[in-house]
Amino acid sequence: MIHILTMGHLDSSAVLRRQAAVPRPLEMGVVNRLLRELGEIDEQGRPTLGGAPVKISGETVACRWWVGGHCNRVAEEFALRLQKETGCLMADVEHSRIIEPEQLRGLSGQPFATVEARVP
Repeated sequence: MIHILTMGHLDSSAVLRRQAAVPRPLEMGVVNRLLRELGEIDEQGRPTLGGAPVKISGETVACRWWVGGHCNRVAEEFALRLQKETGCLMADVEHSRIIEPEQLRGLSGQPFATVEARVP
């Protein structure tokens, strides 16, 4: 099963209906900087996170997150940083779920709440 992590200023009630309604666009300067820091470019010149293609619209960013039991930790790290800097929501729209930062581990391999608790 494939799960797509969608990031943006999403309407949470729309996510529950499997829709990605966006009242305002993401801050693309932050998106582009984080892609430079964490991403790669594939042979066709498109951005990837952890080897998975990234879909960028003017309003959201989406990337494969869980694929056949494998978790894309780079995509999680991107999402955590983007959420922290912009206040956007993270969602698995196809499965009607808002994803909370505590549900992601990122590159540290530890739950985000644990990592945050240790920062002085």
